[in-house]
Parts: sequence; C-alpha cells; structure tokens
Amino acid sequence: MAAAKANFEKKEYKAALAAAQDVGAKAKELGTAATAKKAELAKAWEEMSSGVPKLAEAIKSRVDLLSQSKRLPAGLDKAKLDGAKSGLAQVNQSWTEASDAFKSGNVTDAVAKGKAARDKAVEIMTALNMTVPQAASK
Repeated sequence: MAAAKANFEKKEYKAALAAAQDVGAKAKELGTAATAKKAELAKAWEEMSSGVPKLAEAIKSRVDLLSQSKRLPAGLDKAKLDGAKSGLAQVNQSWTEASDAFKSGNVTDAVAKGKAARDKAVEIMTALNMTVPQAASK
C-alpha cells in the first residue's frame, strides 16, 4: 500500500495502480499466514499446558524425597539440591506468568514464557539425574 501511495504521489499512476491491485492478494496471504501461526501457537500452548505442570510436580516430588533423605545419591550434593529448589520456584513463577498471559489473550507471550518454564524444568531434572520425558525435550 505504501508503494502504491508513493507512486501515486510521484504521478506514476500505472505503477500506483499495479501496486494497489496487489494489496488484496497480499492481505489475503497475510491473513492465511496469521491464521496458521495462531494455530501453531495454540497447539504449542496446549502441549505445554499439559506437560509443564507435570514436570514441576515430578521435580517437587523428587526434591521433597531428596530433602528427607539422610544421604544424597552419588553425583548430587546439597548445592545441587538447593539449586533445584530455587529453580523449581522459578519454574512455578514462569508458569504462572505464562498462564496469566494466555488468560489475557497474549498467546505469543504465553508460549515464550511457557517454553522458558519448560526449559528450566528440563535443566533441573537433568541436574537431579531424573529421566526427562521425550516430549519435554523439544
């Protein structure tokens, strides 16, 4: 549209008309692309909304169990356990922010924050020598 207007102001009417005629097709392409992106984000959110809370719950369960143990397993020390505890708080905070963004209609932000929560959860699970579900590694 900007090109059509610029050509019109330069009194290049043929070029302005040609550019203006392309606007409808380009708008339709943009609409199709936006619909596809919205569907992609909705699918990503759906997958995360069922997976991230389960990851957080698994981490919490493991952290609780390890906190009650008299001895930590090989390769795991108090610093790693404390890091997992604070990391779990970060996961929960990020997930709350993601959920709030989704509820307010900002799916792009929700997916970004959800991915951050998922990535942090995977990092914690790895540090705690937990098995990371294959779906969470995406």
